[in-house]
Amino acid sequence: MGPLLLGNFVGAMLLRVPIGFALALASIITLWLVTDTPLTIGAQRIVAGITPFALLAIPLFILAGGIMNAGGMTKRLLNLADSIVGGMRGGLAQTNVLSALFFGGISGSAVADISSLGRILIPAMKARNYRAAYAAAVTAAAPIVAPIMPPSITMIVYGVVSGTSIGALFFAGIIPAILYIAMVMVAVHLTVRKRGFTDELVANTTNLELIGKTPKDERPHFWPSLVGALPALILPLLILGGIRFGWFTPTEAAAVAVVYALLVGLAIYRELTWKKLVSAFAESGLMVGLIMLVLAAAQLYSWALTSGGVPQAAAEAIFGITDNLVILLLLVNFMLLIAGMFIEANAALIIITPILLPVLTSLGVDPVHLGVIIVVNLGIGLITPPVGIALMLSAEISKVKLVSAVKASWPFLVVGLIYMLLITYIPQISLWLPSVLLGE
Repeated sequence: MGPLLLGNFVGAMLLRVPIGFALALASIITLWLVTDTPLTIGAQRIVAGITPFALLAIPLFILAGGIMNAGGMTKRLLNLADSIVGGMRGGLAQTNVLSALFFGGISGSAVADISSLGRILIPAMKARNYRAAYAAAVTAAAPIVAPIMPPSITMIVYGVVSGTSIGALFFAGIIPAILYIAMVMVAVHLTVRKRGFTDELVANTTNLELIGKTPKDERPHFWPSLVGALPALILPLLILGGIRFGWFTPTEAAAVAVVYALLVGLAIYRELTWKKLVSAFAESGLMVGLIMLVLAAAQLYSWALTSGGVPQAAAEAIFGITDNLVILLLLVNFMLLIAGMFIEANAALIIITPILLPVLTSLGVDPVHLGVIIVVNLGIGLITPPVGIALMLSAEISKVKLVSAVKASWPFLVVGLIYMLLITYIPQISLWLPSVLLGE
């Protein structure tokens, strides 16, 4: 049953069927061909896949991010990031990276961050003589932090599928997110002079250390920028603080985030108009619809896999290769990277988690740590050829060929692979903060 499920899914994808429909069709066709299961069960599983109360946090967090963005958050967070790192080598590229950390704590989605930040920062980088391909590579690599940083949509999905505490997953992502941004900023510092700028700029510049720095008189001042961005920065603290002190659950925190976003946009920034609010609802509704369609279909596909005994067969096959945890984790990383190249992250997570969770937890891997490993790997898949959804989107915004963006992105891919190994083999990076704050 497993090969037929996979074959039907791959066939649908080759026919360019959207992934949500491809997952559902593969499941229904396989159930129809090889089982006596009534096909009405398929409809029931699709509905059941999106009924867990915790999943309500996804549309609410997306809406909160959309309202904050429409209410004037973007320019204030960009000003803050520019005031902090604009004076460094490759200052605008560094601003791009640091902004991704700020936005990751609000949107929870890498694609959403690229769509909003990329349309501002990529043209600005090109205007400062950055190579278009390099601008695309930086803009694609930095927002990988969004699925790691709370409130991560992917973390919520993993928590629902695995039964793991979403609050613990949120806290587990904080230190890994900061570590990733720090590593990307180092990569920008090392590569921007050699790969980031047009040859004309380098040839006409006598002091190469000044390349890419935002002139001091053009940089926003730090304290006014911090005051302006503070209401936006408080939102992630409000979410995490409320969960930590038991004021509300993660799902309730998402509703609080929506109310807070409305208050900030209407009463503090005063830039949220009815027209912008309607637009934010429409854009958020479209994104939620796409995500929920994929989640529902992936739940059906995962149920079909489980019904066919695929997780058990996969576990036996894995243990047949080795029971050495170090090697197993390496194999898991490789499998997740491959999945992330071709399958939408949330769908891949729902399909893969039931297979990996019993195997690795039986060997002593903490479910929270496993969640971070899965999310990190699927995030790196966003910039990994041949698909690389994040890289494709940023290349489109930058108006360069995908192959050019891929060539410019290899230093960040190397950073991502090193980061992946650190997260995998040093579990304390993920588990220290939840153990201190939540005792988990």
